[in-house]
Amino acid sequence: MDYQGHLTSLAEDECRQLLAEHCVGRVCWLDGEQLQVLPVTYALHGDQIVFTANPASALGRLSGPVEVCFEVDDIDEPTASGWSVVARGTAVGSSSGTPGGLALPRAWAPGTHEFAVVITPAGYSGRAVSGALAESR
Repeated sequence: MDYQGHLTSLAEDECRQLLAEHCVGRVCWLDGEQLQVLPVTYALHGDQIVFTANPASALGRLSGPVEVCFEVDDIDEPTASGWSVVARGTAVGSSSGTPGGLALPRAWAPGTHEFAVVITPAGYSGRAVSGALAESR
């Protein structure tokens, strides 16, 4: 018997839960005339996505408000399954201390990360997928 797989939309609550369980995502925004997509180490505080950056980097241009998408996914290649979550919202960055007293995540990338960015999502979307696999594998 063959398993046909599935592609399922995720509810907003499921999307927030999946974001809370991970710490690396990608932020995407229109920077001038080109799109930027960069990985960041983040934390979720309530509904806000928080990360730090070097103020001289491309992420330092998120002083805001800037419309962004933030994506996190988890893929299991051996089982051809996984999920992807996108939060759409507004990013605002600051070099003047921790915004709202939030605990900032430690960046994995080396260097100075004194620029804090807070994304306030306006909405979430997500999908879970499981590929069609033969049961006899």
